[in-house]
Amino acid sequence: MAGVAEVYLPAFALSIGLSPVSAGLVASVPLLAGGLLQLLAPRAIARVTSLRRWVAASMVVQAVAFVPLIVVALLGISSTPIVFAAASVYWAAGMAASAAWNPWMARIIPARIRSKFFGRRQGLVQATMLAGLVGAGGALHLFARTPHIHYVYASMFGLALIARLWCAVMVARQGPGIALAPRRRMRLRSIPPKLRGTSRASLLGYLIAALAAASISGPFITPYLLDQLQIGYAGYSVFTATVVIAKIASLPALGRVIQRRGVRHVMTICALAIAPIPLLYVISDAFAWLIVIQVLAGVAWGGFELGLLMALFDGDDDAERTTMQVAFSALQAIGTAGASLVGGVLLGAFGSDHAAYLWVFGVSAVARLAAAVLLVRELRVIARIPVVMVARAWTLAIRPWGGTIVRPIVEGLGRLRRDRDDDDPSRK
Repeated sequence: MAGVAEVYLPAFALSIGLSPVSAGLVASVPLLAGGLLQLLAPRAIARVTSLRRWVAASMVVQAVAFVPLIVVALLGISSTPIVFAAASVYWAAGMAASAAWNPWMARIIPARIRSKFFGRRQGLVQATMLAGLVGAGGALHLFARTPHIHYVYASMFGLALIARLWCAVMVARQGPGIALAPRRRMRLRSIPPKLRGTSRASLLGYLIAALAAASISGPFITPYLLDQLQIGYAGYSVFTATVVIAKIASLPALGRVIQRRGVRHVMTICALAIAPIPLLYVISDAFAWLIVIQVLAGVAWGGFELGLLMALFDGDDDAERTTMQVAFSALQAIGTAGASLVGGVLLGAFGSDHAAYLWVFGVSAVARLAAAVLLVRELRVIARIPVVMVARAWTLAIRPWGGTIVRPIVEGLGRLRRDRDDDDPSRK
């Protein structure tokens, strides 16, 4: 579904005549409506008799959201309200499904194998997404300059509808043994006191801030490639497929690293890797360089998304996981929509030319680096590592009398790091 429809929604908006700014915002602004609508999910989920049924029903609603898009594609009309409304229903239903799916999966997948399991699962998900992405990109390339292009989009949305309905059928067929609803409902206002003063608070704060910072430029990558650089559907599908392939290749290793070192360690490295990615677009717009950027982005975002999934599984019971998922989705939607509006304003103010896109990319990079500061404790450790390495090398290189001066400094830094690890419960 995601490969044949979700990825190409901004491209579809461009093809029916929406402006580059509107085409970019259609990938982010509907998230706000979706995030606010699914705030009702905890109350509703607490009253249903089966998490499985809730997830399946949400998937059916998400599939129905493709019907208006199919109609718009077949008629070839340019209707911004219909496209934004359909996208809003799509995201609201998807978020509502996630609110029940997370606690359900937490019952099924033991914590000791969770990171390894989901690392492999995410790789399989990305592989099927790649198949849909490449197939849809090939079809769009063949009919790109013909009047039949809108029929291709209608077929893509129809295939996505069937795929999501098939998902609902498969979910409904899963065994009923672990499908009970949460036994109690946790209120949203009870989440902040539970997070205050814990390591989860800064991690979740970073996740929301990083997703918002990425949304300053992320939604406008598609208009930049198709409208500004004119790389065509074939080039766009190769560009998008590269990041998926990079994720598939790196996810198993990232899952093992999370299992050994923890979510926070991987998230810190990803925070530093994600921050400069928008600035790489300033260096060159050559297609080969764009592919290099996608390889780096695939590895960094693969670790980020896997860490995000693991962080949202962290909860004391089903009610807390459901409420945490809903609160996170709502805050993410608000941050993403607001940040994308900032990018849209910048793009519109500078005239949507090449220089305007570079301004948007630069502001996004600065915002991503600012978000990484929320993981400042880990950043201090990383910044200290080169100092320790240089000091140790110097100790070994100089004469023995010099070692008596430098060695106490090295040992002091080592004791400082051990003391910090002992004082921080999140690292035990």
